Amino acid sequence: MLTEQNSSARVEQVLGRSLALLIFCSVACVTFGADNRRPISPEAVLRQDGKGFPRTWGTNNGMPVIADYEMDSEVVTNAAYRGEMVKALSALPSLQLNLDAGDLFGSTNGIYVNPKESGDAWERSCAIEFFPTNGSGGFSANAGVRIQGGWNRRPEESPKHSFRLVFKKHYGAGKLKYPLFGDGVKEFDQLILRGGNNHSWLHWSAAERRSADYLRDQWMRETYAAMGQLSARGCFVHLYLNGLYWGIYNLTERPEEHFVAAHLGGRAADYDARNASKVLSGDDAAWKHLFALANAGVTNQEQFAAIAELIDVPAFCDYMLLNLYGANADWDAESNWYAARKRAASSRFIFFAWDGERTLERADDNRLHVDDDFSPTRLFQKLRPCPEFRAEFSRRARLHLAEEGVLTPARAGERFRRLVNSLDAAILAESARWGDYRRDVHQYKEGPYDLYTRDAHWRPEVKRLLEEYFPKRTGTFIGQLKASQLYGDR
Repeated sequence: MLTEQNSSARVEQVLGRSLALLIFCSVACVTFGADNRRPISPEAVLRQDGKGFPRTWGTNNGMPVIADYEMDSEVVTNAAYRGEMVKALSALPSLQLNLDAGDLFGSTNGIYVNPKESGDAWERSCAIEFFPTNGSGGFSANAGVRIQGGWNRRPEESPKHSFRLVFKKHYGAGKLKYPLFGDGVKEFDQLILRGGNNHSWLHWSAAERRSADYLRDQWMRETYAAMGQLSARGCFVHLYLNGLYWGIYNLTERPEEHFVAAHLGGRAADYDARNASKVLSGDDAAWKHLFALANAGVTNQEQFAAIAELIDVPAFCDYMLLNLYGANADWDAESNWYAARKRAASSRFIFFAWDGERTLERADDNRLHVDDDFSPTRLFQKLRPCPEFRAEFSRRARLHLAEEGVLTPARAGERFRRLVNSLDAAILAESARWGDYRRDVHQYKEGPYDLYTRDAHWRPEVKRLLEEYFPKRTGTFIGQLKASQLYGDR
């Protein structure tokens, strides 16, 4: 058994490789090679207990982080679910990440034991296997993997960390070439595996655990695409780490410079790209100039024209409409949006929806007055007094909120219903994997601590959204816009 001990990094690495191979072959039931790959056996997954894996994932604030691997027997053997469990594990594509055990769980080098570490130094080599639900095709690849995100890096906040997959020549072909999301761009430099944090069964808030749905962010990104804007595509997968089932993850494009270049043309190096306050590519000269103009005031046509040379105004209106419709409650200068522009005289910034987990909460929520400097909300507030902007914003609002628009009750609800249908069977596996964690492993901050299940928790929340939120939200939001003079008659 791999334990936490003061061994040298070299010994840890050698032992880790041997252990990873032994465990992966015995638990995962996978064989390698171009012609004999096969997915993990669902029956074996339902019996997984983590035997042979570390009992802790390092320490946090001086206390051991208790490891959790088991599929909860109360779910797996429940009379209401046991006949559906194998189907649940076959309802989504499977993605397998295989690392040296020391690179995953080792005290010195393990990314899961040191989840708050970031940057290139905390990227590890991994082998990837992808199996579609139809059992044919898929791919094998080598890539780098690192822990992704902010809040759910913290072990106390979530034991189910997110990952970033990085395709570089250092590891293999340099790009993943596979039609992962169907038509369109089929080559990828980076992908994100989002584990979910807000509105998940692992959140510190009992209210958010009860309202877990795992769908909001994907709905936001799909809705932005339906509005006619470039948006990161995504799908849901069952993730396996070194042969162990790790739950449902949202596999998605990361809207950084490589993504923009792949979709809009040119080289990644041609773009200024930013993840909220972080510059990912290029520089921030144009960004600072944009906010200098905005903060100086935008009240007339000349000032508006200067701003319009730096942002795509119709796309910005759609971006704001989406986040304001969803009443995004976790969105500021530091987090949860991306932006990019090609570094050319006529190029404009475009924004990308990202991490929209704190949306679709209450139908009467109003975020029209949120304002944070150097963020999309500041641009919106500074543009609101300008008649030209209000006219364009009103036009885009009518387009999406009236008649057959993508934010009307029927179309917004149907888009969400499709996502619900895609997870209705699979969510049983997530319940068995993580639904008991706050009750049985780590009771954190706020009770009650329940066993979270599909029928008692997930289905009631998605029913509330489909039968109460979407039918009411459009009309409520139009009323909010009218009160703010942002929704004219024509």
